Amino acid sequence: MNKILCVGHSACDITYVVNEYPTENRKYKVEKTKIMGGGPTGNASYLLGKYGVSPSYITTLGKDLYGNLIEKEFQNVGVDLKNSIIDESYTTPCSMIIVNSSNGSRTILNQRNNNEVSNDYKIKYREKPKIILFDGHEIKLARKVLKEFPEAITVLDGGSYRDETVELGGEVDYLVCSEDFARDYSKVDKITEENYHEVFFKVLGLNRKNVIITLGEKGCIYLKDGELFLFPTFKTEAIDTTGAGDIFHGAFVYCLNEGYDLEYTLKFSSACASLSVEKIGGRESIPDLNLVLDRIKNWKNAIPYKIKVSEKV
Repeated sequence: MNKILCVGHSACDITYVVNEYPTENRKYKVEKTKIMGGGPTGNASYLLGKYGVSPSYITTLGKDLYGNLIEKEFQNVGVDLKNSIIDESYTTPCSMIIVNSSNGSRTILNQRNNNEVSNDYKIKYREKPKIILFDGHEIKLARKVLKEFPEAITVLDGGSYRDETVELGGEVDYLVCSEDFARDYSKVDKITEENYHEVFFKVLGLNRKNVIITLGEKGCIYLKDGELFLFPTFKTEAIDTTGAGDIFHGAFVYCLNEGYDLEYTLKFSSACASLSVEKIGGRESIPDLNLVLDRIKNWKNAIPYKIKVSEKV
């Protein structure tokens, strides 16, 4: 098994680009259509393969048109699928993504069948993985992997607030969660600078190790030496935000593997995500490594700053 293992959801993404968000019972001309693999750990695995890390990936796929497409994509970048479950009885999930090119927003309609994993499933490995990335999906596989490799550094892409995400969020070494997850878990209506401390420390109460909360175009918040900081985003013109979070998480794991400190890891991951939103499609928007390094070198304003306490936590 490779040094990095990813466990989670794969899907085929069918993207339709329109110049305004559609309303019911009307016809629209589509500017562009793209078909490619997707899914949180799917995109992260692809990034790691593209950056030369060659991760192992455990997911479930059908032996169908979409599954074959996804399998070939992973083979092209050296992602190891020997532990994935690819079965004729499974249906590969599919997502329809509507991208509003006027503001870069995306709306996702996901069709997913429950591919039941046998309790007899066994992980094949020669070496134990150093780092494991989860996305809160494929929970049976995630539980098995956590039990099998208790010494690995574990990371969760906490995208949405679900029972499975909360369960894993309390067990991993790094909970890197979205604004949606943090808002729903902390039970606030909206996350603002006035309640950053309240929200962050509630989520930290779940994980009690390392928490990073991504806030989209506002950046991400994290703890350093007991104080809360915000790492701002790299300025960009967003065309399509599909997969930006997945790419951030893949880049985060890449940096952990390379041994970078937390602030450089956040800078690198933010640069990756900022470049990705400048292109259509999740997987195809993963930037080349040299472009990420150039953005970091040439952008001087991505400097974290301390968040003042606005209320007692």
